Amino acid sequence: MDVKNSPERCPAGISELPEPPIGDATLPDMDDVSYFYGTAGEINAANLYRLLTLRSRVFVVARRQPWLDPDGRDIEYGTTHLWAERAGETIATLRLTDEGDGVLRMARVCTLLAYRRQGHATMLVRHALVVAGARPVITDVYARSADWFTRRGFQPRGGRTVVDGEAHTSMQHVPAARHAAPAPAAGPGDTAYRPAWAPV
Repeated sequence: MDVKNSPERCPAGISELPEPPIGDATLPDMDDVSYFYGTAGEINAANLYRLLTLRSRVFVVARRQPWLDPDGRDIEYGTTHLWAERAGETIATLRLTDEGDGVLRMARVCTLLAYRRQGHATMLVRHALVVAGARPVITDVYARSADWFTRRGFQPRGGRTVVDGEAHTSMQHVPAARHAAPAPAAGPGDTAYRPAWAPV
């Protein structure tokens, strides 16, 4: 099945995410992976089920943590889900929730074990920041993962907390830092990077 063109896999309201910036070696090969995003009101039950299944595999089963991953926020009006698919399988995901006062929270960032260290989470984080636009993005991450988020433009915003026995660090990505990032250089014949949802 061609994921990119299948109406079953990409129903009305769900948008396919754009190609990565030209010449960025940290991003994955796009030939067989498609990236999507949609609000809680746009994605269908099958898509949401696949996202929750992936999260349960990563955060509950693999970590042997007996906790309920769905927390009610996945279906809130202001929630946006972003995910990656390969051959019909959801391999990475994250979500953005509306925290009020113009602030978004990034959470549930995860990748299936077989596809880690291939740039899929980086791709989703970058697209999430594009979706955020001028709004600050906050997140609480495993302390051992803080360096990963720092390399992607996040900054510490508070001390550490312990959740389920795991140290967490609160971080943020502010719009000023987002706009200060240099645009990737385009090679001969390349067109400028434009998000799929940007006006023509």
